[in-house]
Amino acid sequence: MNEIPEELLAKLVKLGFTNYEAKAYLGLLRNNPATGYEISHQADVPRSVIYSILRKLETLGVVISIHEKPRRYIPLSPKQLMSLLESDFSKRITSVKDDLLGFNNKPESEGFWNIRGYESLMELCASLINESRNSIYIHGWNREIEQLKSPLMTAKERGVDITVFSFTNVDEEYGKVYAYGIDGTKLSKFWGHKLILVTDSKNLVMGSANSEDDQQSIWSQNSAVITIAVNYIILDITLFGQRNNLDVSETVMKLMTEKVDHLDQLIEETKLKKQ
Repeated sequence: MNEIPEELLAKLVKLGFTNYEAKAYLGLLRNNPATGYEISHQADVPRSVIYSILRKLETLGVVISIHEKPRRYIPLSPKQLMSLLESDFSKRITSVKDDLLGFNNKPESEGFWNIRGYESLMELCASLINESRNSIYIHGWNREIEQLKSPLMTAKERGVDITVFSFTNVDEEYGKVYAYGIDGTKLSKFWGHKLILVTDSKNLVMGSANSEDDQQSIWSQNSAVITIAVNYIILDITLFGQRNNLDVSETVMKLMTEKVDHLDQLIEETKLKKQ
């Protein structure tokens, strides 16, 4: 009996399979077509439950039965299984979303949510980047930005405007990049990893990006706090331009809201009155 990798088993369980269902599917992948008895033996699933498990997997479309005597089973290929799960999950998400929106008729909250743990932080950032449609502003270290490379590049391909600032070295292929190129090892001796992500000027993720499990960050849709975070990024880009004798005005103006235009007008009006 070939032992099934525990890590792979755990990943399938996270996708909604029971432990025995995952074992049965993986056992079939290794040896098929197979009878219930053979699957029970090779996947270490009790004979008392193997047939009910196979019926459940057959109902879900994960396995197919062939022949009658004896009945044998074959599994979907991994690619087919992933396609089936993605389609099913997408349908359930859409259904729940519609139901929740119909149930809650109150305005969207502009509150704050605490994000605990490095993995949760990176998963949230990737999700928000995947959902972005117009703009992404990111201020962080190359380690975190590299981990977000796949969703960032996908966002770039669909036309999302991306602006990146970092004190460390960052690949310029993401979009408009302002990076000092400081060695991360040297920088980390006196400065902890931080991350600021603003998507579509509607979502903000900000806080510690240290890899310790107990690190915390926040996610907010509060417009005032988002404005402060964007201004922080603007300041660092402005200083970058001054230190490197670069014109960053186009990027800075892009990050600023239309309120800046009104402010400039008021300043000019005030100057004229003093003359």
